[in-house]
Amino acid sequence: MLLLFVLGLYGCQSTPKTTFSMERPNRHSFATEHFVVQSDIRLEANDPLVLALQTIREDLISALQIPKQREPVKVYLFSDEVSYRYYMQATWRDLPPRRAYFVGTSRELAVYSFVSPHVLEDLRHEFTHGILHASLQTVPLWLDEGIAEYFEVDAQVAERVSETHLQELSMAQTEGWNPGLYRLETIVDFRDLTQRDYAECWVWVHFMLNSTPEAKDVLLKYIQTLQTTKTPRRLMDSFEKAVPSYMPDLQSHIQQLLGGAVTKATE
Repeated sequence: MLLLFVLGLYGCQSTPKTTFSMERPNRHSFATEHFVVQSDIRLEANDPLVLALQTIREDLISALQIPKQREPVKVYLFSDEVSYRYYMQATWRDLPPRRAYFVGTSRELAVYSFVSPHVLEDLRHEFTHGILHASLQTVPLWLDEGIAEYFEVDAQVAERVSETHLQELSMAQTEGWNPGLYRLETIVDFRDLTQRDYAECWVWVHFMLNSTPEAKDVLLKYIQTLQTTKTPRRLMDSFEKAVPSYMPDLQSHIQQLLGGAVTKATE
């Protein structure tokens, strides 16, 4: 979950006693050039969590050609959910409850989460936000969430297909839904995004990265503009010119994904 103020399976370990504190995790620290993990548990360089963060950064650079980070991303990893929720509720009172958050301020770009069976999934999502905002001047909300939803899926899953989002899109189609990037581009507060919006953000990014060279080129060129401007134009304007058949192409892409999900389910 993204929050800007300028605005995640993890192996079983013994964990410190639950604390009710305004302090962020600080018992242990693991630092690289690109991120720092402060946690209540000790992490080594070969820890799955550390490796996952490194892999996500490499995948983002490879897929999106993003530039070098301006600053490292801070990751605050609580040992348990109660401690995490106590801190988040006390510090960010207006936030709805989520398992993890990315919070960008003028002071730091920070990811907050806790050790759970979902920690790698959660951190892949939030750390993606962090890398994007550490590398680009700005990222429109729909694209920020679409990319984070895309890279949240484990790279071992073919084409990073999200079964959850496909189920949402399948239901949406039965209700007469049609995708609309213009509408998504007008949403500026993440609290206004529905689960269907998240699914649509994901499928737009999935379509651009996995359909045609023309569609991918539009996305990559748009990301290049985000390196130098804080007031980007709408991507849809460029997309319509470069890929006039984008709407039937997107609908066909969705149907192919849904067909693949049905085939997988019946195997």
